[in-house]
Amino acid sequence: MGERKIQTDNIAIESLVKLTVNQEALANLLASPENCDDLILGHLLAEGHINQSTKIDKSDIVTKVDDYGTILVDVTIHDVEINSNKSLGITTTSCGACKLDGMDLLVEGLPSVEPSNNFEHSAIYQGLMEMSDNQIGFIKTGGMHCAGLMSKTGKLQFQSEDIGRHNAVDKVIGRAFNQINFNDSILLLSGRCGWDIVAKAARCNISNIASFGACSSLAASCARSLGITIHSFVKENNSVIIG
Repeated sequence: MGERKIQTDNIAIESLVKLTVNQEALANLLASPENCDDLILGHLLAEGHINQSTKIDKSDIVTKVDDYGTILVDVTIHDVEINSNKSLGITTTSCGACKLDGMDLLVEGLPSVEPSNNFEHSAIYQGLMEMSDNQIGFIKTGGMHCAGLMSKTGKLQFQSEDIGRHNAVDKVIGRAFNQINFNDSILLLSGRCGWDIVAKAARCNISNIASFGACSSLAASCARSLGITIHSFVKENNSVIIG
């Protein structure tokens, strides 16, 4: 008979994270518990609640864990009114456009992005590979997404991981908040690019997105409308460029 062995496995942790602004409800997310201060900053900016001139310091953010294991994140912001919804459900990582009909509604309210210089393919590929090599959470669990921001010179400036791909984007945007010019950076994705990630990029004035995975049809249409270039299926010698 074969020998039985007890083995341990690392599982990606998923927590309920409640985001509030000035103690008013903002969003309920299913996310990895790390770096929730980055998560709330990035979510505020990428969802259009604040802009890049808003003054927020990490010391304005308080993170607690309640008796049920729920992570409570509150940020104090002066002179900014956030639409409150005390009966929020959980925001999932679906495409975010299921109830919308037509491209006009998809781009309504989204800003056009300032044009920026194109990025060299070799730099994009190397940036994605560097980001992939540094995905500690994915290497341990196999269950985490990653997003990064790379400069025009090919330097990987920031990267963040989360069990949700949208949360990973929010976290890297929050981590870079007030530290870089987003228009000079390319957003790197470990997975696919959907419409909602294009919308987040537009609100942050990010003109280029690159992903190892596919680009959805809605993402492509939205990107063309807003002046964003998407590099999808990035491989060493080729990619699919939409823009």
